[in-house]
Amino acid sequence: MSGEREIEIRRMMQQLEHQISEMNSREITKRAGDIRQSDFFNLAKAISILRAEYLKDVLHIARVDEDKLTLQLCIENRKSRIAYEEVKESFKQLKHALQRGYFNLVDD
Repeated sequence: MSGEREIEIRRMMQQLEHQISEMNSREITKRAGDIRQSDFFNLAKAISILRAEYLKDVLHIARVDEDKLTLQLCIENRKSRIAYEEVKESFKQLKHALQRGYFNLVDD
């Protein structure tokens, strides 16, 4: 009986995975519209820019006088890091959605 239950659960999970894939595809297309190759390029460029801004802020901390090392300086650095990491993760998620077939990539 246990084997039958496992098969039933596996079948249900496969159906659920298929339904989730269809929902993702439908909702991404509905909300994001066409996704172009240039969107990937532009997002990669944004990552480069934000990485450079973050590292600029890191170097500012490395080079600032001791009396200028403040909580506010660290907060600004953290904002730069969060922005960089957020865009990097966004690229990863867009790539994942493409690989899963949630949308069609259109030419520019």
